[in-house]
Amino acid sequence: MQFTFDDTAREAQVEGFRVTYHDIGEGPALVMLHGGGAGASGWSNFAENLESFARDFRVLLVNQPGFGGSGYPEHFDEHYLSFAARMVIGVLDELGIEKSNILGNSLGAAVTVRTALDFPDRIDRIVLMGTGSNVSLGLFAPRPAEGILKLQAFNAAPSLEGMETFLRALVHNQELITPELVQARFEAATAPNAEEGNKAMFAGMHDPKYLRDGELWRICDEVKHHTLITWGREDRVQPLDGAFIAAKLMQNARLYIIPKCGHWAQVDAKDEFERVAVSFLRNVI
Repeated sequence: MQFTFDDTAREAQVEGFRVTYHDIGEGPALVMLHGGGAGASGWSNFAENLESFARDFRVLLVNQPGFGGSGYPEHFDEHYLSFAARMVIGVLDELGIEKSNILGNSLGAAVTVRTALDFPDRIDRIVLMGTGSNVSLGLFAPRPAEGILKLQAFNAAPSLEGMETFLRALVHNQELITPELVQARFEAATAPNAEEGNKAMFAGMHDPKYLRDGELWRICDEVKHHTLITWGREDRVQPLDGAFIAAKLMQNARLYIIPKCGHWAQVDAKDEFERVAVSFLRNVI
């Protein structure tokens, strides 16, 4: 199977905001949500994984508010995660999909949990990858972690060198970070409106008025869905000790730790991640 960006690109209008996404494959729906790093999008996060997931699922790569051309309000009157969750459900509504599996990476994992909490009847199985501290607090490693500090440094002064430094913090296998990848992510991160979208996301995540609404670790025990939490043992963005609170509290969660793997499990341990995630989503394990 071969899929192209242009052939699969779609957009929806949700609450007056543009939501861009990619629609690939047939079968039960699977929403896949990217992380919050500079230049991120559904396509850049998961394009190389589509062949495995689209064999069994109708995959929807949804670009979150401020990323990939998806819109966002001038000022968030709620926590970013709550708004982003409604955008996901709005896409499902437009497509007439009553229930979907959902897989989220980092920021996308936090949006995944918020969606499951706010719209439990619309979500089937859940896969979380390198979940952010909104969902599972770190226990031992210093925070902010190395990868977050490098992302903050890039956002403060964007450069090719800064992008490469950030991307290298995402993976254990350094050979995966090629000049072509660095250039592509840098161009995406510095494209018109991209920096503004990234800043809006951070503002919506850290507004003091709504911070408690984003502390999902306080209420993640309310998530009853069957959940697979995957984590790279060498994650330098969300260190491994961040996995255990969510794995303990979420009612039907299991934790899968991948050795020699960083924050980008879908890249760093591509075959293993795809095999385990697809098997779980198909209810094989």
